[in-house]
Amino acid sequence: MKPVLAFALVCTVSAQIRFSIEEPAGIERVNEPVLVKAAGREQVMYVNLKPRERRIVAWMAPKTGPALTETSRAGARIDTGIFLADLTARTVNGKQEDSGVLRALTFKQAGVTLLRSENRMHWAPSFQRAGARGYTSWAMWDPVQTVERAAMPGWVRYAKSGYHALYPEIHLDTEYRFFSHVPYFLFRSRVTIERAMEMFWLRNQEMTMDSFFTHCAWPEADGTPRIATFEERKPLLEESPIPADTPWIAFLHPAKGYGFGAVILGYEAAKTANAMTSINDGANDGKYWDRRIINQINVPMNGGEVFTEETAYVLFRANAQEPLAEFLAWEKKLRNPVRASPVR
Repeated sequence: MKPVLAFALVCTVSAQIRFSIEEPAGIERVNEPVLVKAAGREQVMYVNLKPRERRIVAWMAPKTGPALTETSRAGARIDTGIFLADLTARTVNGKQEDSGVLRALTFKQAGVTLLRSENRMHWAPSFQRAGARGYTSWAMWDPVQTVERAAMPGWVRYAKSGYHALYPEIHLDTEYRFFSHVPYFLFRSRVTIERAMEMFWLRNQEMTMDSFFTHCAWPEADGTPRIATFEERKPLLEESPIPADTPWIAFLHPAKGYGFGAVILGYEAAKTANAMTSINDGANDGKYWDRRIINQINVPMNGGEVFTEETAYVLFRANAQEPLAEFLAWEKKLRNPVRASPVR
């Protein structure tokens, strides 16, 4: 899957900052974030557009945005108004783990906090070299060598880069982006193999949670959404596994009215082996999905090989009549971002 640019085209402008904005997909947009380049740096503005509308707007920096609270060297809490993201440090076996990786999401509209009691919620990229007794994850990356957190008008950018202590052959570049008014955040990762090694397991696109959901959903080969209970999904996926490049995946609880899913905006892998997207049962009735790129097969890796992903993680309301309607509406918006170009 080739990467696509989420939100909008990024444009460079002169001192007179005006933009031509266009809605390309026949969807009404309300307070939707649009990335542009203004005053020499990447910025966000929020737009309202009718379906297929095109007009000229003057640049106006948002007056408010997500609230960023730094809690440790790499940890933070981010409140977007729609949800609260917990990326704080935690204690594991008596030692502090300060990876800055998502631990929990509080979805305010649904009154639920999604988390994984035993570890962090956002678990991959994860990796295991041939011969190792187990795998490790960017969620257990401590110390993080480079941390960049910035609260800018209308959005928060949180990026990290460096090496996991157990895997000096692998360079990690990761980034979260959080916005106001919308129930999603963007995540990007780049895993670069810098020195030859043999990989046994390499995964990304993993979210793991306690027993908050009753159903899972994914697109079938023709694009038709399939919704199943977790028990129903087992024979279905044995017969027809979800491909590694599936465009989306979601968990939901229609009776309680909420869901959480991933819209995959980009995914590229230098190598794959037995690749698939997997829906799994965890301890204590936990549930998780992941993309298995190198799936428990010894595969030689060469220096310079790269694995990337770009994903929008979406919280949504799921009613019994149309449980995926809100999620699929956001998927369409994310795949058809508002177009913005400078007007001189």
